Amino acid sequence: LLSGVDHVIELGVADPERMGITGWSFGGYLTAATITQTGRFKAAAIGSGMTNLVSYALGHDSPDFLPSHFGGEVWEVADLLLERSPIAHADRITTPILFLHGEHDQRVPIWQSYELYNALKRRGVPTEMAIYPRTGHVPAEPKLLLDVMERILAWMELYLAQEDH
Repeated sequence: LLSGVDHVIELGVADPERMGITGWSFGGYLTAATITQTGRFKAAAIGSGMTNLVSYALGHDSPDFLPSHFGGEVWEVADLLLERSPIAHADRITTPILFLHGEHDQRVPIWQSYELYNALKRRGVPTEMAIYPRTGHVPAEPKLLLDVMERILAWMELYLAQEDH
């Protein structure tokens, strides 16, 4: 992911001083994982992203997902799952994060956002969380979709306009 970012900077498409990152679902996981590795992004928005693969492993509606990707059950690969979990590296995160999550999400349960959100609040990292009523994994109601877009845009504008975050 970061080599792709480097490439678009080299092409002149992205301004390295004004970058934000966002993703939903697995893209939310990638966003969370990426900001544990770098402080290059001034802001992040995570929609229904996995933050703790150990607690996620059997606590959702697709329990075969992680074993098929990590080569074993949670009790066999717990160390690997923890190493690949953004929550295990919350101490590295300095990027302000906006969390967005449906209150009835069974694909990535809402506690996945709460875990990292609470860790960052305890560390003093700027963070906010929006919980969408009547919503599963992805908002479907037009007014909620509009709210998601407006919140992400406002969050990015707030932090990308600043010299320091």
